[in-house]
Amino acid sequence: MVRLSSWNVWDFDKGLWTVPKANSKTDERIIRPISPRLYSWLKQLKAKNQKSGYLLGLLKSPESVSVYGGKIWEKQQHEKKWTLHDLRRTLATRLNDLGIPPHVVEHLLEHSVSGVAGIYNRGHYINEKKVALDKWLDEIQGEAVVESEKAL
Repeated sequence: MVRLSSWNVWDFDKGLWTVPKANSKTDERIIRPISPRLYSWLKQLKAKNQKSGYLLGLLKSPESVSVYGGKIWEKQQHEKKWTLHDLRRTLATRLNDLGIPPHVVEHLLEHSVSGVAGIYNRGHYINEKKVALDKWLDEIQGEAVVESEKAL
């Protein structure tokens, strides 16, 4: 979870973000790749928030994140209301539309894998998650270019 994320779980040398078991909603350690395309931005964020040790600058309560996230649509002057959870749904839907296998999307969203696969398969799918996240970056960066061209 980003809200609980401290800089000691971000390994830029290995390119991995490890969510400790204690911070995971599935009570499992989660390992995600960090796209090299985000290194510069993350390192700027780290320089800004290094003193606190937290990615977001300080440890925030679930309620404060929810309230802040519930107002982003207004700050961005969007016509329709949306929430942070809507971003998760959008990510899941769009990644599936981009051809990312559903089990990889489920792992990215921290969903528990049920049945036999959840018991026996302990894979982290690092390479598959990296491909998925890079496709997502391509998608949103492409949309940003289109939006900026419309503004011209």
